[in-house]
Amino acid sequence: MRRAAAAIALVVLAGCASTADDADRPPSLVPPADTNVAQSSDARVAELQTSMTELLERIDVLNSRIAKLESASGEQRAASGGAPASSPAGPAPSSAPRIVTPAPAITQQQPAVIHAANLADDYRNALMLFGKSRYAEARAAFQKVFEADAAGDLADNSLYWIGETYFAANDYANAMKFYDRVTKEYGESNKAPDALFKTGLAFEKSGDLAMARRAFDECIKRYPYSTPAASAKLELKRIKY
Repeated sequence: MRRAAAAIALVVLAGCASTADDADRPPSLVPPADTNVAQSSDARVAELQTSMTELLERIDVLNSRIAKLESASGEQRAASGGAPASSPAGPAPSSAPRIVTPAPAITQQQPAVIHAANLADDYRNALMLFGKSRYAEARAAFQKVFEADAAGDLADNSLYWIGETYFAANDYANAMKFYDRVTKEYGESNKAPDALFKTGLAFEKSGDLAMARRAFDECIKRYPYSTPAASAKLELKRIKY
């Protein structure tokens, strides 16, 4: 009986010792992940997310414009189909054919709607090319959108993304030319703060930290409540010394 109890005690002590050893044992060595691959993958995901966000924003704008155009067409069509104020009272003869006045507004509005839809398609295709790193083709596609309607909702975006194709190709001088056009020709547009911030990054990449600080400062002053302004503040802290 004493031998059995001693055996049980030895087993329990061995288990406790094993548990303590496991607790004190250092974690297994795992080969470090390839950070370059991970960063490259994260950068590509970020670019695609940016492209998709950009597309959805601009499609919303175009859909709003199309809805307004269609609404105007419907109102003008209804107005042209009404009876003139000078029409004599009384029912018209049943034998008289009903004359329907065509609504010229429809033919005037339809080309605008089709044009806006085509631009949206071209812009989407350009973003897809950019997401595939086909920068030269994307640049040509964005240029086509810009030239089709330099006063339209997609004009500032197209110039900005042309600059992005150069920035992605490490051609910072040409990138800054198009960012500058956005900030000067479309200073009140939604892409102007982004363009000014990216100008600062382009200067920073080029090694001109003084000009980078100036661009970041201008971004903060001109667009103080924008997201790029917040990013500019972080960059200024980072390159302060």
